[in-house]
Amino acid sequence: MAHLIFRCPTAKRVITTGIEVEARMFEGLHKRRTMPCRFCGRKHEWEIVDHAPDVFALMSLKAEFFLGRAVEYDAQSVLANDPRTRELFGRVAAQWYQLAADHEDKADALRED
Repeated sequence: MAHLIFRCPTAKRVITTGIEVEARMFEGLHKRRTMPCRFCGRKHEWEIVDHAPDVFALMSLKAEFFLGRAVEYDAQSVLANDPRTRELFGRVAAQWYQLAADHEDKADALRED
């Protein structure tokens, strides 16, 4: 299993999600996902690494949960044989992903206050 992370080249920081995925499943995703970065404001693609880097920032637990659900549905999409089922799983994954991004934005706003 590999760790799902986001790497910010601008701030030289890593956001680790705490989510472990199979490399084969990750590489089979039909489209790359991005996440808004709390450090620079840009969007960075998901990455997988063998072990979490030493210097990292954690996502909020709620965003991590939502992102975990998005990864689960993306995995189901990869495994689905029927194109309509694959598309349905992809849409549900996108909704979970959006919840994760929205919640992380809200958590960042609370951190700033």
